[in-house]
Amino acid sequence: MKEKIKELFSMLPRAEQLELLRELTSSTEIQNPVIRVNEISQVQFGQNISFTVSNIGTDGEPSIKVVLTSPWGNFVATAINQKIAKAQAAEMAILNLNEQLENG
Repeated sequence: MKEKIKELFSMLPRAEQLELLRELTSSTEIQNPVIRVNEISQVQFGQNISFTVSNIGTDGEPSIKVVLTSPWGNFVATAINQKIAKAQAAEMAILNLNEQLENG
């Protein structure tokens, strides 16, 4: 299947190849919630966010606890690694801020 896609792609003019690549990249790009939360915090509140990271698991069962501190609250997440825990905490922060803005 990959070979067929490569073959068809190579048949396109260069301009169409570039346009297709741009479309594919933008449609598959997932925005990092940690970056988004920090941008919101800097723009709206003039402050950076911060994280406190704790290893609360064992060698056999890893578990990382993260506390995201933002101007609009603290958000806690636990996951098997730091990256996932930070992303989950950031998603909670975004949801919470959106709720605060909707409710006035």
